[in-house]
Amino acid sequence: QNPYLPYPVRIDDITIETEDKNLKTFKFVFLNPEDENRFDYKAGQFAELSVTGKGEIPIGIASSPTEKGFVKFTVNRAGVVTTYLHNMQVGDVMGLRGPLGNWFPWEEMETGKNVLIVGGGFAFTTLRSSIVYMLDPANRSRFGDIHVIYGARTPGMLLYREELAE
Repeated sequence: QNPYLPYPVRIDDITIETEDKNLKTFKFVFLNPEDENRFDYKAGQFAELSVTGKGEIPIGIASSPTEKGFVKFTVNRAGVVTTYLHNMQVGDVMGLRGPLGNWFPWEEMETGKNVLIVGGGFAFTTLRSSIVYMLDPANRSRFGDIHVIYGARTPGMLLYREELAE
């Protein structure tokens, strides 16, 4: 497997996250089911989103490895590739390369300890991955209380509002 070749993925869903519409969450499904198994990531990692003819961009993985059948990325419209991606539609196909980077040291965390997550603005994407990972029934007993402090410039800029309310 060449790490420089992206996996083909299809946009399965797009959610507009903020009132200014500059942050969208893209839910991707792998065109080849075996690619999902190869894309074995941990909460805290990132990947390269590839758009043919435009380039690729590094984006933190917003979904948790415990969420199966898809992978999510929240993308801020800021340049050529992100603007093109923001104009894509459900059903469009693009590339996903990775996973890349480090992750949070889940194996080293002591069982039963309380967790405090503090984040702000757009940087909350990989923290969402971690929260969903810790709350998964298979992992929940490993952690004590989980507290999340999250803020943004305005209430309309908060990501994942419905999920956080739950």
